[in-house]
Amino acid sequence: MSNERRVSTPTDVPGFVDRIVRPLTHLLNPLILRVAGGWFPLFSLLHHRGRKSGRVYATPVTAFPRGGWFWLGLAFGENSGWARNVVSSGDADLRYRGTDYHLIEAKAVAIADVKSDMPTFMRYARAAAGMHKVMRFRIASEK
Repeated sequence: MSNERRVSTPTDVPGFVDRIVRPLTHLLNPLILRVAGGWFPLFSLLHHRGRKSGRVYATPVTAFPRGGWFWLGLAFGENSGWARNVVSSGDADLRYRGTDYHLIEAKAVAIADVKSDMPTFMRYARAAAGMHKVMRFRIASEK
């Protein structure tokens, strides 16, 4: 019999996201893609290149501008596919409220370190969603 204690490691993904939201993404994403980047401000459309395949992907994300930066929620954590792709390449294109932006300097940052810089909506939403990190991009240009 072993006296080893199992030490749990913290995750950057809240439990309800893994149990409820993640299984529904294959149903919800096609619907969200219809409104992402348009008039509905909650969802934007992120275009990024796969780090291994080089393929271009379009991913619905929650993004808000503030202070020369775009702040993107990491509901599925910093190890989600799109987050790893943009950190690897360092840039992406974002369609937000009908306008296209080229974003650079992708970086996952701890909310505790940048809380006062974040958009107000994201500060409150992250508490409800249990997020600990967000993705921050500098706005390089508006297309």
